[in-house]
Amino acid sequence: MLATLRSIVESVAQQPTLNEALTRFVFMVKEAMNTECCSIYFADYSQDHFILMASDGLNPEAIGHFNVGFTEGLVGLVAQREEPINIAHAQSHPRFKHAPEVNEEGFNAFLSVPVVHQRKVLGVIVVQQRVARVFSHDEESFLITLSAQLASQLAHAEIQSLLTHEASSHQTSVLKGVSSTPGIAIGEAFVVLPKLDFSSVDSQKVADTPLQRELFLQAVAATRQEFHILANTLSEHIPKEALAVFDVYQQLLDARSLGLQVERQLSDGWCAKSALKHVIESLVSQFNEMHDPYIKERAVDVKDIGLRVLHHLMATEHAIKVYPENTILVTQTLSPSMLADIPKERLKGVVSVQGAANSHASILTRAMGVPAIWGIEDIPLLQLDGKDMILDAYSGRLYISPSASLRKEYEQLRRQDSALHDKFEAEHALAPVTLDGEQMSLLLNAGLDLSTEQMTAHYCDGVGLYRTESWFMQKGQFPTQSEQEKWYREVLSRYHPDPVVMRTLDIGGDKVLEYFDIQEENPFLGWRGIRVSLDHPEIFLDQIKAMIKANVGLGNLRIMLPMVSHTDEIDEALQLIEQAYFELQEEWADPFLLVDKPEVGVMLEVPSSVFLLKDWAVKVDFCSVGSNDLTQYLLAVDRNNTQVAELFDPYHPSVLRVLNQVANTCQDVELPFSLCGELGGEPEGAILLMAMGYRRLSMNILSLNKVKWVLRRLRVKDMETLLTECLAQSSVKQVHRLLRSFMIKHGFSELLYHSK
Repeated sequence: MLATLRSIVESVAQQPTLNEALTRFVFMVKEAMNTECCSIYFADYSQDHFILMASDGLNPEAIGHFNVGFTEGLVGLVAQREEPINIAHAQSHPRFKHAPEVNEEGFNAFLSVPVVHQRKVLGVIVVQQRVARVFSHDEESFLITLSAQLASQLAHAEIQSLLTHEASSHQTSVLKGVSSTPGIAIGEAFVVLPKLDFSSVDSQKVADTPLQRELFLQAVAATRQEFHILANTLSEHIPKEALAVFDVYQQLLDARSLGLQVERQLSDGWCAKSALKHVIESLVSQFNEMHDPYIKERAVDVKDIGLRVLHHLMATEHAIKVYPENTILVTQTLSPSMLADIPKERLKGVVSVQGAANSHASILTRAMGVPAIWGIEDIPLLQLDGKDMILDAYSGRLYISPSASLRKEYEQLRRQDSALHDKFEAEHALAPVTLDGEQMSLLLNAGLDLSTEQMTAHYCDGVGLYRTESWFMQKGQFPTQSEQEKWYREVLSRYHPDPVVMRTLDIGGDKVLEYFDIQEENPFLGWRGIRVSLDHPEIFLDQIKAMIKANVGLGNLRIMLPMVSHTDEIDEALQLIEQAYFELQEEWADPFLLVDKPEVGVMLEVPSSVFLLKDWAVKVDFCSVGSNDLTQYLLAVDRNNTQVAELFDPYHPSVLRVLNQVANTCQDVELPFSLCGELGGEPEGAILLMAMGYRRLSMNILSLNKVKWVLRRLRVKDMETLLTECLAQSSVKQVHRLLRSFMIKHGFSELLYHSK
């Protein structure tokens, strides 16, 4: 049964349109289950009903026309319960709805399962039979498994159909993602695919067949040349018989093989990418169905060849493209190099399929002030290329081909955005003091956008988190000690005399170095932060020495250790810092040269650190809460996983209680403390943290003036009342409700839409 299930899933995935995919699906399920009817209904949430999208057994004329309400019939009951229904006499069931137009009077046995994707019912699958019987447990299990396997594919197909409808009817389409960097962008999509795959290619027909044929032939010629170069390069290192594989590849590229089949697709009007996609996926499917292991292995070769040709097709297209004046970057997974490639004056927004609002890539867009959303549905991205868009990174919505009225509405919202920014900016020189005289230190999270941070010093009270790994990520190898010293000196001088807290190298998780790749199954629970530094003391000592040397004559350096979870890690790190300090003293041997010994602190990012804080207080000089990772680990939510991204919420009662506990513990042991996560950069987060006793918050540059503007209009006692109410709640929804009411009551309603 497993082979049958896989065959159905693969066959449906290869169909070029939604209707063809659903037609193929009901036919294959009916055959596999040896029943007399299989149908699939899709949920239409705009009309609150299910529509019959495909059937093999019911009246063909009813397909696309017959519908049943969300609360009607057995189909509606399956969706309401979100569980299977398996009955022998369907027509005697009280929820059975008689519908003469579908011709199902002769069917008795009824088995139906919901199709659910990310907690949303997409549709309902129904199999029916004339003989009255209860379907077996195996049959029910098969249909449930098939539904789960196909849910994401059908969601993918549903959105693809939506976009196709938009293209033909010129109507606006809306995709939903997770809001990240707040803001509004109006512009044109520019799609970047760092890793090509045929799933990214949509099936499109075009009028200019000769041009598509020329593009395909150019791509094949480039691929042939690529294989020729590879063969020559490897000829001295591998046996001649092994080189024969390149001859096989060249034969597959021949006009009588791959070329002939693609030509047929081109003649049918398909564009070059679509024609190649159809041929390669069909060949791969045929090879995979073979029983001979050697022949099945050829599927890998065929796919490799196809992807190489696709790569050259895309390279040819992009070679003649330029970034639009108002570029909205659309990609599968955002990388820093993509952002660096686009002129900053042209980059207006970012849309990423993978990733989440609290990933480090998201933090990068926030530092740059580029509106961004993450975790949109996995769709053929190339279908979006060149389309007009409105990116609403407040609500997490992406409007494709927006109407003139919608564009006008969002242009007005963008003007309001600008007016709010000017209002915050007008008070940037005023002290961050509450109405009852409580002083705050608003610090900067720096080190991400290295090209624009020269202008930020006058906005903040220093740097609460300087991410030194950003320098390492821009290099092709580990930087020398002298290079690091120069960088750190420049940063320390820029903010002098205000303090600069430099975090030691923090790689791992979603932060990787191309020249020091870390391959792990679960990187966020793996080799990260201080663990890497202690395993490579030569790298750690180099960095510490560079920091200490850069601090000579300035004295505003603080060193912070990331991802500490064990007391032993602090002890080992302090020993290495002490070693670096004394080695430098001996190296210089100048009695007149004053070498400051910087304060050393720890980041509280791992739950264990909260419970060891009293023990650590006698070893370190300060601590800073990294609320992003602490939230991730407390809630067991991978903040880069789009399927659970909505569960990541720093306002969760358990997170708030832990943050409050940290503040209380630090005050008890008189250990200076701060917070440097994204929570401190949100007005609501800053209000709660202020009430807990945090007086040093570190945030991105775009949040500084907004947070200051809000805090200057509040009293601490009102914040403390709000905190007490929030800490007493048991759900994050209740906390958000209280925060919203507080903001409206104190005159900040205009910030509620213009916030994350």
